Amino acid sequence: MMRQLMHLTITPFRIKMPLRRARFSLHRCSYTLLLFSTVLSAYSHDLLTSASIHEVHEKVTGCKFTERLFADGHGPFGLSGRSSVNVSATLRPLQDNEVQDTITVRRLSDYFDFGVVLAAYSVDVAMAAGFDERSACSWNFSNSSNVEGELQGKFYTVEDGKKLHMNTTFYPRAGGLQTALLVPCWKQKSAAFGYPVSAEEFVAYPMVDPLLYMDVEVAFRNPYGYLPALLYGLFPFNGVLSLLYGVVDVYFVLLICRHRESARGTHYFLLAVLLLATSESVAWFTTYNLLNNSGVPVCCPYPDSVLLSTFVKVLAGMVARIATTLVSLGYGIVRMQISWPEVFVVSGLGVCYFIAVGALEVSHLANQSDGDVRPPAEWEALVIMTNACFGGWIFLSLSLTRKNLAAFGQTAKLQVYTSLNRVLMTYVLISFFLMAIEGAVYAISRPLSCE
Repeated sequence: MMRQLMHLTITPFRIKMPLRRARFSLHRCSYTLLLFSTVLSAYSHDLLTSASIHEVHEKVTGCKFTERLFADGHGPFGLSGRSSVNVSATLRPLQDNEVQDTITVRRLSDYFDFGVVLAAYSVDVAMAAGFDERSACSWNFSNSSNVEGELQGKFYTVEDGKKLHMNTTFYPRAGGLQTALLVPCWKQKSAAFGYPVSAEEFVAYPMVDPLLYMDVEVAFRNPYGYLPALLYGLFPFNGVLSLLYGVVDVYFVLLICRHRESARGTHYFLLAVLLLATSESVAWFTTYNLLNNSGVPVCCPYPDSVLLSTFVKVLAGMVARIATTLVSLGYGIVRMQISWPEVFVVSGLGVCYFIAVGALEVSHLANQSDGDVRPPAEWEALVIMTNACFGGWIFLSLSLTRKNLAAFGQTAKLQVYTSLNRVLMTYVLISFFLMAIEGAVYAISRPLSCE
């Protein structure tokens, strides 16, 4: 069945030599541009995380937010703006009517003292000093290990019926992971009460049931804006990529206009691929610009720009794979039509890819908004299988096409298809390399938590 799908028919050209040369010139330019588009697409792998402004308005036990920032005054490309972690919080103890039989500050005020620690720190510095959420409540924030821009915090007393307003700004001295932490604490008023809680110093409140209602806003800002440091490279990259695609689009349109008598449907299909790739880059550049300037959350609900960028990305990927498959089958340069079984299989794979990647992108964004940076395994597996089907068919078709071209002495076309095969092999290797990097990033990522 697969061999029948890849069967090629060599159609001789029965036209005058000048027109044939013009047609082949357009063919060669068309597939050169397809190679260029394929190479650029290999690097256009977009990853979105949750925004750099995090808000909490609910009953919680504590909150911890971690993001990667550049050092204060040392941004990328020589930018000297300020990096900061700003925390603005209003807390109040939960009242008896807001809970049922769980602990409240009022119910235990005769036996326990309550408090909360607000801290901001560089993760590497905190690890070296032995500071974490478990030791925060008993930490001496006035000793020499606490330095502004490295590790700073403050303890606040919580009293029943009173709101507590807290605000701090942390300017990291070193680049890397920075954390904002809110930890509720308690201490037994007297050891004579006999509770298994320290009466000497405050310790972290260990209960799962929430103790406080928090209105918290934590803003992580880099020298260039709110976009996380790991994503900033994609911002200018998509801008440059949009310009490059724009130049290629104009050049390709001029080629089609110049050789419009010999232009075929394949050329317009390739133009659609280029325009979709351009639209994808422009959409992501606009989205990153919005996230960088405003810090709006990716989810939920999804901003219109994120949904549009995701849709264009999935559509562009589907059309590019279909176009590459058709070219590999020889459509438009070796034969002028493809069989209905081929149309059915290509269309089916395209629809499968669109559904799988669309579901993967949307569910991945939803997971990230909940603090899980890893993509859903089931949808990722389906995407990998779909790509494997496309890739296997493409390379088998290329092999058979090159064999037939060599048998008929079509050396110029054989050279084009040989170049296409090399570029696609490079694309596959680069894709595996990027997937390995992405996996490494997911492995070291620190999730957000708010309990």
